[in-house]
Amino acid sequence: MALGRKSRAVESDTHDVHATHAAPDSGKEGALNYDPESNGDKGRKMSRVGAVGVLGDSDQESEMSVGKQLELESTNSIKYRTCSWQKTAALLLSEYICLAIMSFPYSYSVLGLVPGLIITVVIAISVLYTSLIVWEFCLRHPELRDVCDVGQMLYWNWRWAWYFTAVMFLLNNTFIQGLHVLTGAKYLNTMSNGAVCTVGFSAIWAVISFFCSLPRTFDTLSKLATLSAFFTFISVLLAAIFAGIEGKNEIEGYDSPKGGKTGLLTGNPIVLVIPAAGTTFVNGMSAFLNISYTFIGQITIPSFIAEMKNPKDFPKALWAVTIAEIILFSLVGAVVYAYTGTQYNTAPAFGSLGNELYKKLSFSFMIPTLIFLGVLYASLSARFIFFRIFEGTRHKGNHTVLGWATWAGILAATWVLAFIIAEVIPFFSDLLSLMSSLFDSFFGFIFWGTAYMRMRQADYGPGWITKRGIRGLAGFALNLIIILIGFFMLTGGTYATCQSIVNSYDANLYGGVFTCDLTMFDATLRRQKDMNASQSTPLQRTLSAKTPMVAFRSARSLQVFRPTLRNLAAAPTSRGVTTLGVCSLTPIDRRSPCHWNPASVLVQRRQASDNASNNDRSLNRTALHELHVSNSGKMVPFGGYSMPVQYSDLSVGESHKWTREKASLFDVGHMVQHRLSGPGAAPLLEKMTPSSTASLEPNQSTLSSLLHPATGGIVDDTVITRLGPEIFYLVTNAACKVKDLAYIEEQVKNRDTSHGSLSWEVIDQWGLVALQGPLSAEILQGALITAGVEDIDLETLYFGQCKHVTLNLRSTSSSDRNTPILISRGGYTGEDGFEISIPPSLTVPFTAHLLRSGGQERLRLAGLGARDSLRLEAGMCLYGHDLDDNTTPVEAGLSWIVHKDRRACGGFYGDETILRQLKPQREGGVTPIHRRVGLIVEGAPAREGAEIVNSLEDGSEKVVGRVTSGCPSPTLGKNIAMGYVDTPHHKAGTALNILVRGKRRKAEVVKMPFVKSRYWKQAAGTSPG
Repeated sequence: MALGRKSRAVESDTHDVHATHAAPDSGKEGALNYDPESNGDKGRKMSRVGAVGVLGDSDQESEMSVGKQLELESTNSIKYRTCSWQKTAALLLSEYICLAIMSFPYSYSVLGLVPGLIITVVIAISVLYTSLIVWEFCLRHPELRDVCDVGQMLYWNWRWAWYFTAVMFLLNNTFIQGLHVLTGAKYLNTMSNGAVCTVGFSAIWAVISFFCSLPRTFDTLSKLATLSAFFTFISVLLAAIFAGIEGKNEIEGYDSPKGGKTGLLTGNPIVLVIPAAGTTFVNGMSAFLNISYTFIGQITIPSFIAEMKNPKDFPKALWAVTIAEIILFSLVGAVVYAYTGTQYNTAPAFGSLGNELYKKLSFSFMIPTLIFLGVLYASLSARFIFFRIFEGTRHKGNHTVLGWATWAGILAATWVLAFIIAEVIPFFSDLLSLMSSLFDSFFGFIFWGTAYMRMRQADYGPGWITKRGIRGLAGFALNLIIILIGFFMLTGGTYATCQSIVNSYDANLYGGVFTCDLTMFDATLRRQKDMNASQSTPLQRTLSAKTPMVAFRSARSLQVFRPTLRNLAAAPTSRGVTTLGVCSLTPIDRRSPCHWNPASVLVQRRQASDNASNNDRSLNRTALHELHVSNSGKMVPFGGYSMPVQYSDLSVGESHKWTREKASLFDVGHMVQHRLSGPGAAPLLEKMTPSSTASLEPNQSTLSSLLHPATGGIVDDTVITRLGPEIFYLVTNAACKVKDLAYIEEQVKNRDTSHGSLSWEVIDQWGLVALQGPLSAEILQGALITAGVEDIDLETLYFGQCKHVTLNLRSTSSSDRNTPILISRGGYTGEDGFEISIPPSLTVPFTAHLLRSGGQERLRLAGLGARDSLRLEAGMCLYGHDLDDNTTPVEAGLSWIVHKDRRACGGFYGDETILRQLKPQREGGVTPIHRRVGLIVEGAPAREGAEIVNSLEDGSEKVVGRVTSGCPSPTLGKNIAMGYVDTPHHKAGTALNILVRGKRRKAEVVKMPFVKSRYWKQAAGTSPG
């Protein structure tokens, strides 16, 4: 018995095509000499690449033809070479037509629909070409049984090549088995509503798969393959149909009053036509590899051909499958993407369906596929080992106790190993993607470019490239490109996947070993009823969604999706083009707790005018965009703007700590600045908010909220500043811009005009920066002095106060030189600091001046990532997460924004509801059903959507709330979170539990802020307090 042994050269390694081309039975030796490139070339010879004995100990075996193999098998009770091309097509179809199809809409959303479709066709054609090379190579060497034998023969019969290929082959197969164990377990967990821990379902799925793997021939497995392919087709067809139905359904539709298809979003699907300018290499590469790996399956082809009765017919199966792939992949990807758009899109696309019945019904038809693909790869591994143990014995081809016991034992070992690997390795899905990058680059490209060159060299000898003329040069160039593509996927794919592993560790997305887990669709989409948060550019419907995604990589497809929060925004420009901002709240820095990972940005509405130019389809930019880029800012789409999430000099965690210890400068120019003026301004504000404008002194600010009529729900949180007797300055969230503009416009239109005139202005183009940290006053004071401002002492400007300051910077234009900046003391980090509103032509020069004055030893640029973790430590809310349209200020723990004067007389929207919530029950008040609280969480950090439970006396548990924000605190070294709990459980010191990735974690309700605020307050004398 030989495991990759070298044998004697065959006596004649050259065969004349025409001596055997006319063999009537394609199962005879003539199949060996068929030349797919001959095209009638009468002098054409097909030669063996090398003299290699890879089947057994005898030289005769290595020279054995297909006809001889069929003759030797004729007396066996188990015959292997029995597959027709139709059955082989079924095996190929079931391997390719799998769950990975449903991630194509995601890939198209990242790459753009047109480039995505082009890549789909190009990859399909390249895989078809390389598969034909595999087939030709196997025709020349019918003794080859699997890709390991091919690897040894390709690389000059080197023994290490066989072992290297064998290791890749077995690891690839085992990890794919493990993937399907996990995916099947998640399916069972979803359908049973978590009746059994996921690890239990993994064991059940592994046992089911083991029994389905028992057939020993591909001929038998092809029946399961046909069933698998059929049900997969039904599954994706249903998903596409349901996606279309939901688009027109008044409840689940795009513009439904309940918030759109997912319960979170509204508006027609927004389709990404071309890849976004802000799409990162990692995201783009992942989307490209997802398409590529779905097609790459050449690793199985030598094994399939080895069991075909007529290997010459293999191209029939290959062409049929390739055509079906191109049609099905393109149609399903494009149709589902067209109906779900970028804002409703999840991967797999079943999660894009809003109706739970539609979602579960369509996905349930994937069950045969989830089972069969793991079965197929288990069978490949088992026959690889089994044939080498029993080659030349009766146990290989007959029903013997030892043969069947060994076969079952090998299968059992592979499934046990797959189960253990999948449950023990925390980053299993990412590791699987990494192995695909490493292995599929060889099995999909490098091997077959090399095989082509080896075969042509064997046919034509040295100098074969020039001997064949233009055909030889073209063939060499094409296959060299194929090899280079393989190396590109090896390097670029490995980098992208390694970065993905780093990102997931930052996000604390990896659980422990043998743990419970979320159900599939709970992890894919958590509904937030009636939320209508926005992330936008001017005049556009609000779009905001939390879309946590699950790792689904079917067979070879690379697509690992982690909990993702897509904040989207679209708005028509002057030419009718719509831009979309997409931002994933997924940590991307290996040392940081909370920040964003970029996704695609640029889109075009279906209604966009035909004459819109490409330049219109771009993200908005703040005035400081070039400053961010020149300082190596990692730019991400956010709120329709290209914004920095962090900078290369500091990780997000380091930037967070730098802000707490020194000072950081944040660009918040995407925020919306308003000016209300006139006699009607104060009455309108007192109608829309619970603040008292009468008690607001000039140059004084207050945090407030815009309220919904009748309900008192929060439209958005805002800061109101009184600049003069009848002039007010407001700042609202970029994430709610469209909703806020529509709301204010309606209030202005329907206001009581008896109060007098009113002017409302949105201050476009002005910059807005936030200087935050204990050194901020020192830095700003120095910068103002060097800018020619000497009449301001920041020691006397307290928290909540503001002042206009006129700068004298030589680099500014004359138009804004005398326009003052507005300095407000405050911020959203809990630190002492300032928010500075700057005229357009002063924004860049003053910001640069501020950075120079501070110096890198005191002041650094900071991005969205650090800002998010800082605000959470400060106990501050993020709209769309901790606040929404259905939450009142009292429920949100913001009772203090209801001014005492307004508590007595009301007169603001929702006053009846809010004032009743403020009153004690003994005075006729109504206790809020739930309240926002702070939580310290043990173990893993709790993320948004995690259930908060309370243990009852009978040992059962009751869900009493949900987490709305959470991350590890860099300052405290603990896991912190905010959430809403039922009122009896809101008091500090209450012990609760939080379900984090299926595991119960202890939590305690604590007072906020988590980190003591250090605002510069007048009441504290001359020190921060």
